[in-house]
Amino acid sequence: FKNKADIQEEWTQGKEEMLQSADFRQCKLNELKALKKKHEAFESDLAAHQDRVEQIAAIAQELNTLEYHDSISVNARCQRICDQWDRLGNLTQKRRQALDDAEKILEKIDILHLEFAKRAAPFNNWLDGTKEDLVDMFIVHTMEEILGLLEAQRSFKVTLSEADKEYNSIVNLVREVETTVQKYQIPGGLENPYTTLTADVLTRKWSEVRTLVPQRDNILQAELKKQQNNETLRHQFADKANQVGPWIERQMDAVTAIGMGLQGSLEDQLHRLREYEQGVYAYKPHIEELEKIHQAVQEGMIFENRYTQYTMETLR
Repeated sequence: FKNKADIQEEWTQGKEEMLQSADFRQCKLNELKALKKKHEAFESDLAAHQDRVEQIAAIAQELNTLEYHDSISVNARCQRICDQWDRLGNLTQKRRQALDDAEKILEKIDILHLEFAKRAAPFNNWLDGTKEDLVDMFIVHTMEEILGLLEAQRSFKVTLSEADKEYNSIVNLVREVETTVQKYQIPGGLENPYTTLTADVLTRKWSEVRTLVPQRDNILQAELKKQQNNETLRHQFADKANQVGPWIERQMDAVTAIGMGLQGSLEDQLHRLREYEQGVYAYKPHIEELEKIHQAVQEGMIFENRYTQYTMETLR
């Protein structure tokens, strides 16, 4: 009895403290899984000692039957061993449950971290590309070009509601991690092993994009007004030039004919030249009006006009 009791008591020494330890609360998921393996090994070891405890109890009973003179001490020691064995069994089950619960929590956090990493990376790339597009400088010369940019902006803005949903969904993953970590006081639980991106970075970039969108709208609208004004100037110049150009051409043809001396005497030709000269002076206000329009065209940096073949240079 003494031999088996000594072995049993030596084996159980420190086991209760070990089973009651909260060491797993400081572990990361991989460390916790290692602790579970260690605990499974302990459970197997515990089961292997079951026979010895039963043997100790049987020997004590036999000593009682034989009316051993120190049965009281034997019975007390046997009772302590059996009581401790029951406690070890209960503590083993409790630690197993605690390890399982902790593993579920850490696995939940790990899944959230992984999901965040998988979704945050493409969303971050989209934010960077979108910001670049929104601040991109553009040069347009026609209504078609600015209308194309406005349509692209309109199409882009349609996607913002889905982007907002994705942003909130991604950030909520982090919020759930924070809530779980705070609830169970998990050290290091906020650190994401799968990415260096954070919810704060995404929030800052998303805020920048949402600020840039109306700014881009204003810039495009200002350019639209400019191109509308340019288009008006093109029409004004073309309408006037298409009147002035043919008139000048007719005058030049007539003067050329006179210069060739094909019709009338020299006096008649001189008289007719003076009449054309007076006509030119009388027509000068039209030229001056066209010059003013041309000045506005130059200030507007308008280089092409598809509504007329005439330029101010050729008309001059």
